[in-house]
Amino acid sequence: MTATFAQRLFSQTRRKNPFCLPEGEIQGLAGWLIALERSACGLSRHETRIEGFTIPYLKGGQGEPLVLVHGFGGSKDNFNRFAAKLTQHFTVYAIDVPGFGGSTRNLQAEYDIPTQTRRLHQIIQSLGLSKPHLAGNSMGGWISGLYAATYPDETGSVLFLAPAGMKASWKSEALRLYTETGEILLTPSNLAEYERFIDLVMYKRPAFAPKVVIKAMAARAAKDLELNQRIYKTFKSGESDLASQLQASGFKGPAMIVWGENDRVLDVAGADELKQALPEAELMRLKKTGHAPMMEKPAEVAQAYVAWRKVLR
Repeated sequence: MTATFAQRLFSQTRRKNPFCLPEGEIQGLAGWLIALERSACGLSRHETRIEGFTIPYLKGGQGEPLVLVHGFGGSKDNFNRFAAKLTQHFTVYAIDVPGFGGSTRNLQAEYDIPTQTRRLHQIIQSLGLSKPHLAGNSMGGWISGLYAATYPDETGSVLFLAPAGMKASWKSEALRLYTETGEILLTPSNLAEYERFIDLVMYKRPAFAPKVVIKAMAARAAKDLELNQRIYKTFKSGESDLASQLQASGFKGPAMIVWGENDRVLDVAGADELKQALPEAELMRLKKTGHAPMMEKPAEVAQAYVAWRKVLR
């Protein structure tokens, strides 16, 4: 669907049946297109509440519960096309991490990894899930890993998608620049910076969104700039100690690690550090792939994950 055709269709729909998307979601044509993609991927939007936050989430499929946790600056919709390949095998829940996506913004709240991990536990409890499997990208991978370390008896398995929290990953381009200059490449303040952000995260852009969606997401990022910069600095002021925390915990797996060899946000060297902490973990390195393997190669990653889960049974 081209943006021009979609704009005409959206305009006609608005005249016949005016509507407004739920609070917190991207509105207008861009929000409508995002909602259309969710539906095409077999996902429907729902909400749950924990203390101080309304949490939108997407749900679809059937089978054991699989909770998807997005990365810094991302949203539940980062998993749409990946989830579409999984719904025949699992009941998928893609959540908005508190402070991101369509969730509540609270400028006074704390967003460090341990706090977000406790909130993830509250979200999972609110959904009534028992021992779900987790999959997390970047920040979401760190949260998912700490969740497993903190609640090992309540974790089915973890799929780590280029997770943050590894000391070895600080060799990356984005983190070297932050260390040397304080510049944060992951907190764009305008459309040009958002375009640069996309090209930093991905090895090669897939045809994942029309221009109208990119502009809307850039505007959202600019609006959240103050909060995002504070959260990012909070992460980077702490220790990247996920590997040691997993080693000291009761969680020894099952775990699968997927990392793009061309990751410029978190260096792929982090994969070996995590593998050392979880020796039995399945490790998959992807060529010509950046920091978001579930968005860049959704079918390939989903196929490998489904095959791995079948072996566990």
